[in-house]
Amino acid sequence: MTSTALAVAASPAFLASCTAVICSPGPDSMLVLRLVSRARRRPPVLAAAAGMLIAGAGYAVAAITGSMAVVMLRPELFLAWQIAGASVLTLTGARALWEALRPEQQAAPQPATAGGPPADRLPRHLLLGFLCTAGNPKVGLFLTVFLPQFLPVEAPSAAALSLLALVYLAIVALWLLILTEVGVRMVTRRTAGETAFPPLAARIGNAVAGLVLLVLALTLFVR
Repeated sequence: MTSTALAVAASPAFLASCTAVICSPGPDSMLVLRLVSRARRRPPVLAAAAGMLIAGAGYAVAAITGSMAVVMLRPELFLAWQIAGASVLTLTGARALWEALRPEQQAAPQPATAGGPPADRLPRHLLLGFLCTAGNPKVGLFLTVFLPQFLPVEAPSAAALSLLALVYLAIVALWLLILTEVGVRMVTRRTAGETAFPPLAARIGNAVAGLVLLVLALTLFVR
């Protein structure tokens, strides 16, 4: 790996491009906000974020090795992948809307047991986050096209591409951590013994997240 590759990975152009793409509203960010509104605790949200990163790392490997070319050459495989991903987003968005319209149906978040693991089913949230990202093959196609644009012309290599992918995933992880922390602090801050995040605001947040997830599910087919 050359110093040129390191310079490109730390260049303002690459970092700004990654940040702009990652921080734009997408399925992952909407799922984090939906889980924050529902669980109001860090562990389940961070578990989902970990699942997203695992899927993102898989897409990065596919982009580096050229495996995504298989998807590009098989339209029926790409379509099946899109349908699976859209199904996950549709179910998640529909559930968020249902809980926004029927808040009495939403179970209150369960606190962690003393000295034991959280009551939330963390593996389920991990799987949900994984499916949210893995179900969108456009992530892999995007990385396949996006990352090589920043490769140093004089030394394009798998090592340099891997470095760019690693920096990209690090920014994703940082964004998910910030989004989780800000969201949890907003919904759990207390003033005079009462939450500063009223139930109505939680319902509105759930409704917005649900609608956005449904729209994003639709965009899997039209973009």
